[in-house]
Amino acid sequence: MDAAGVKAFFDEVAGDWDAMRLSYYDERVIEQLAACTQLTGDQTVVDVGTGTGFVAAGLAAHAGRVLGYDNAASMLEVARANLDRLGVGNVELAEGDVADLPLADGAVDASVANMVLHHASDPGAMVAEMARVTRPGGWVAVTDEVEHPYEWMRIEHADIWLGFSSDQVEGFFGDARLEHYGYAALGTQ
Repeated sequence: MDAAGVKAFFDEVAGDWDAMRLSYYDERVIEQLAACTQLTGDQTVVDVGTGTGFVAAGLAAHAGRVLGYDNAASMLEVARANLDRLGVGNVELAEGDVADLPLADGAVDASVANMVLHHASDPGAMVAEMARVTRPGGWVAVTDEVEHPYEWMRIEHADIWLGFSSDQVEGFFGDARLEHYGYAALGTQ
């Protein structure tokens, strides 16, 4: 699987993704991301790989402004409809590449990504990009899969990576020159 295949997969499943994701995560991930990034209500947050806007909508209640970027136009269409239906007005959506966000250095207070890292061609570059756009003293939080042997996920869910070990994640964060990073299990499946 490559980046083009991942994009094509998400363009195809966009209308079904909110139901599909319930097999893997639910609203608890939003509270974890809000807590990890220490949101207090007035910050700007970027949701990298926003998909259907599930995390962006949830973080909107904890932040002043949420910027959601995704490379799949169909996912963004669903996100816009979801945000409109929920009456969320402080989320801005746009197409963007996870390794080349259209933001200035230090433009946001926090960067989050939920279940996106295992779809990135270069996970280290994605974390480094999240760190680049986050102001000094800000927070970067990633929720993703732990390392697993389920090869079928490459076909059925366009996974490039079969999750990550704690050493890999800590390596991505360390290589991005982030301070005070760690790895914690948030749930099981």
